[in-house]
Amino acid sequence: MQGSIGRRWRGRWFVLAAALAASLGASSARADRMASIVVDAGTGQVIQQVDATRIWHPASLTKLMTIYLAFTALESGQISVDEALLVSPTAAAQPETKLGLREGKTITVAQAIKAVIVRSANDAAVLLGERIAGTEDAFAIMMTLKARELGMTRTVFHNATGLPDDGQVTTARDMAILARALMTDFPERYPIFASTSLQWGGRTLTTYNGLLSAYQGADGLKTGFTCASGYNLVGSALREGRRLIGVVLGGRSSGERNGEMARLLDSGFHTPVLPSFPELTAMPDGDNQDAPRQLSSAECSTLPSASLEGGTGKLPGWAVIFGAFADQAKARNTVDQARKALQAVLKHGQPAIIRRQQEGTYRWAALVVGLGQDEAKAACRKMQADGGYCLALNPDVLNSPSALWR
Repeated sequence: MQGSIGRRWRGRWFVLAAALAASLGASSARADRMASIVVDAGTGQVIQQVDATRIWHPASLTKLMTIYLAFTALESGQISVDEALLVSPTAAAQPETKLGLREGKTITVAQAIKAVIVRSANDAAVLLGERIAGTEDAFAIMMTLKARELGMTRTVFHNATGLPDDGQVTTARDMAILARALMTDFPERYPIFASTSLQWGGRTLTTYNGLLSAYQGADGLKTGFTCASGYNLVGSALREGRRLIGVVLGGRSSGERNGEMARLLDSGFHTPVLPSFPELTAMPDGDNQDAPRQLSSAECSTLPSASLEGGTGKLPGWAVIFGAFADQAKARNTVDQARKALQAVLKHGQPAIIRRQQEGTYRWAALVVGLGQDEAKAACRKMQADGGYCLALNPDVLNSPSALWR
């Protein structure tokens, strides 16, 4: 009898494995561009993974560690949820995405935490880091030390936000470890990751995490995007008492990223966890000399322009424009060359190629968006001093349909 049951189980597993293999084969084109992992949160076992130890830029997934350390500070009594945080010049000067906190104003710890989770607010993240560690640099050291303590062996943090930094790297495996730690170490605080909106400045601000409304059982955690990283997502879902954690790094759009996450979670929920599946913490490290995987210049320049996080149709921050061209490739090349020439002053931002229509013909505007005011003006001063064209655009002009640059 037991042998019969065993044969039937093995047969079912074979069919399931074949179906899973077919599903993975159909998505091979996506997998070539993305790293991913799916983990059973209860057992800590890895259900499936693709390039899970490959080095990647985390973008705003970085903020998961910012929140982990904020939760730690709350638990220890170092800070309290009602404590008013005084907005520093550094926090106020952060580029998009942000709440728009003004220097000298205040925000509570609870509001700052929710703003980081729901709106990926860079200003709120920096403010939390400064409160906990004194400076953002000191906080970044704390973040990396905590990562090592948790078993995140290939992660290095250089800031509290995930804004571009060549040395700030992670892996899908490491992000899964962090997500699971947030669940297991702070079970009473974890539900905040399911928040879909917050109230601020008399407005209702909705989450950038579209998975929360699009996938049954989804209740966290965090999205991220920079030009170097592509679209990243750490997600979790609970179905029939079973929780899975998924990580997708390097999507070319929020839709592709969310679709891949849904596919992976669906497959995971249909895959029983076997004793032979590896533990998350037992996965091999890989080669620590791997270079971070980045989107190519062509991929980066053709990303949706308003996509630092939500794809809302609004271009983020200040911008610099280097001209408009009849040829899209020329516009893209102009942005690439300008970024190289200005690398000493352009530390942030993403390329944006915007199509304009003038008297029945199309031209392509070449911009870098997502900058702070000082950075945008410094870039144009240098470009103009070198004999090139550059115009700094404030957020209102950047997003005005009637602006001359349009």
